[in-house]
Amino acid sequence: MRYVSTTSNSRPVDLREAVNRCVAADGGLFMPAELPLFPKAFFNNIGEMSLPDIAFVVANSFFGQDVDGAVLKDIVDDAFAFDAPLVSLGGNRYILELFHGPTLTFKDYGARFMARIMSYIDSRQEVSRNVLVATTGNTGAAAANGLFKIPGISVSVLYPKGQLSRWQAAQLTALGENIYPIEIVGTVEDCKRLVQSAIADTSLGEYRLTGANSINIARIIPQITFVLHAYARLREAGVENAGEALYSIPSGNLGNVVAAVMARRIGCPTGPLVAATAANCQLAPLLAGKDKPQTKPLRTLAPSVDMAYPSGWPRLLHLYGDNLEAMRRDIIAPDGISDSDIATTVNNLRGRYGYTIDPHGAVAYAAAEAVDNGDRPKVIFATGHPAKQLDIMTRITGAAIDMPHQLSRFMAVKRPPIIIPPTLPAIKKHLHSIN
Repeated sequence: MRYVSTTSNSRPVDLREAVNRCVAADGGLFMPAELPLFPKAFFNNIGEMSLPDIAFVVANSFFGQDVDGAVLKDIVDDAFAFDAPLVSLGGNRYILELFHGPTLTFKDYGARFMARIMSYIDSRQEVSRNVLVATTGNTGAAAANGLFKIPGISVSVLYPKGQLSRWQAAQLTALGENIYPIEIVGTVEDCKRLVQSAIADTSLGEYRLTGANSINIARIIPQITFVLHAYARLREAGVENAGEALYSIPSGNLGNVVAAVMARRIGCPTGPLVAATAANCQLAPLLAGKDKPQTKPLRTLAPSVDMAYPSGWPRLLHLYGDNLEAMRRDIIAPDGISDSDIATTVNNLRGRYGYTIDPHGAVAYAAAEAVDNGDRPKVIFATGHPAKQLDIMTRITGAAIDMPHQLSRFMAVKRPPIIIPPTLPAIKKHLHSIN
């Protein structure tokens, strides 16, 4: 499989270069040069397949030419070792729970897969690397845990000072070893900018920098599995019109939306894709063809979708050949969901079904309800466990939220983070100090 930049017709690169460089020389993001088309027989029988089975078919279709089959099977089995149940709420409403991994977020799947692909590439080259991650909490925790203690890899996690919950911060600061938590005196946009600037800086070549955010193609491709898995579970349950299901996805950097479009392109039957955003919606202007939003987003009850500019947008443009009209036919971006609607959705689901959903899942649920899909299924991506936003959830519900052991174990260790300004020289100084 070859990979091309989203912003030019420069030469295609192989998997090693796409993963190692993460950002193309022209500043674009890597995408597969072409997408495989899965046979109809695969989708006819998909209801009989497990999550790891489906994930391996996806991984082998994209990476099978570059990674030995037995090795790839081990990578997939390790990355997809925890289930993603599809919970029926009745009324053709389904919740795809993607938060049963070690850091209770959907990013555990892609981060663990990416970590093991990196390790495979490095072991063949006998080299070391430095990984940079920008995060509002979930990405950094998943990447840090996925890359924890992997030989030859140092991980620097950049997050905005004072904007993580104590539980999110604990998942980064408790690890030690090869994980370096860094508080940036700025915003998450500053963190993202620093990561991309550092990776693109040729003077830092000796550190072999790469990214672990969704800008890394090895994070995105495994997430194609989510839509296929949901479709499989609908088929397994004998749900009518399974191939016309609406998929509502919390949309910050658009990684899962990109993956969902790719799932459709390889042949998975779906209905509309809903890119669900909070009230500070930055996606709608882009879909409408307006210039890149310049205003900083307001902080909402769903912080992971508080993005001034979604870094996955260039990938969507690439998939649609810059044809916004075609994109709007496939992807619906309803009005942003307000904080009051998030709270109402959380409490209504608790009262009506006894089901607790996190604020980001609530954004997706409310957005799905705003779209008419007839009596066809609606699948809502629940991308994080409610306890990941414990303070917010307690404020919304006025009730105690169950604390899974995955979170509790991080609170026993206290390590202070590194605090630096949002400047490239500060990142350079940090990299020099740990190498």
